[in-house]
Amino acid sequence: MKKHSRVVFFTAVCLAGFIGQLAAFGATTNSVWDLSAIFSFKVAKINVAQTNAASAVFLSDGTCSLLISTNEFTGSYTNTAKQITLILGEGLTALKSNAVELITEKIDDTNITVSVKSVKYTTIKLTKDGVPVKETDTVSGTLSGKNGKGKVKTKSFSLKILWTDWVKESGTVF
Repeated sequence: MKKHSRVVFFTAVCLAGFIGQLAAFGATTNSVWDLSAIFSFKVAKINVAQTNAASAVFLSDGTCSLLISTNEFTGSYTNTAKQITLILGEGLTALKSNAVELITEKIDDTNITVSVKSVKYTTIKLTKDGVPVKETDTVSGTLSGKNGKGKVKTKSFSLKILWTDWVKESGTVF
C-alpha cells in the first residue's frame, strides 16, 4: 500500500506541475526584476513602515506577477517607451487581502474590522534606458470597532506601497 500511495503522490505532483505550466504555454520571459516593496500606513497614533524584498516577472504574452514574500499578485501589463501600466485583475483581490492582513496584524485588536474601499495603482515610469523607477500604490479603507463604552468608532486608513530599487535579474529592459 505504501508504494502505491507514493506513485499516486508522484503522479499528482507531476500533473500539478504540468498544469501550472499550461498558463504560460507559448509565453517567454521578457524580464525578471528584484525590487523592494515598502508598506507604510498611519491610523490614529499607529505608524507602521515595513520593507519587503519583492520580485516582478513580465512575460511576452503581456502577463505579469509581483511576488512579495509568499504573496503573489498576478495580472497583465501594457508597455510603452515611457511607462508600464499594470492591470492586476485577480491580483487586485490578493492585494486587498494582503493589506487587510498587514493592518490587522499591526493593530492586534480582535474587535477591529478592516474594510478596503479602493485601490489605486499607478503606472510604473521608465528611465530613458527602460529601467523602472519607484512608484507608489495606495490601498484606502476604514477601521471600525467598539470603544470601551460600546460605541462604534470608525477611522480611515491609507496604506501606501512604494515599489523601488528595481534591479534586472534576467531578460531585457523595457
